[in-house]
Amino acid sequence: MLTPDMSVTQWWIMAVVSGIALTLAAQSLATKRWQRIAAVLPPLAGAAVIGGQSLARDSDVKQALFLFTLVALVLVVLRLVYAKYFARQLALHRAGRPADEVTKGQLAVFLFAFVATTVLVALLIG
Repeated sequence: MLTPDMSVTQWWIMAVVSGIALTLAAQSLATKRWQRIAAVLPPLAGAAVIGGQSLARDSDVKQALFLFTLVALVLVVLRLVYAKYFARQLALHRAGRPADEVTKGQLAVFLFAFVATTVLVALLIG
């Protein structure tokens, strides 16, 4: 909706920005130094795959960049939506206590939130 006339360069910029946001969101959940470093790998791997496929197949890279941006933004939005839950789980972990068990109701709410967020972000950037 907001992006129908974007160029490939603009899509790359969106993908890079959303990849950075995803990295920061993932790093905020890390409890160890190696986890913070590992949080950089998924966005870098995604960028490498998109770049490699677009060069190898000479295909429309816009769709791949759209999908990467969509997934990254959905994960970032869900990180923000569940910030209190993650903070509580991290506090339990740091205190040496086990994490809370996820109930079926919580799982159902998460799945609904995941689908709703995916649809809304896709409509927004699609």
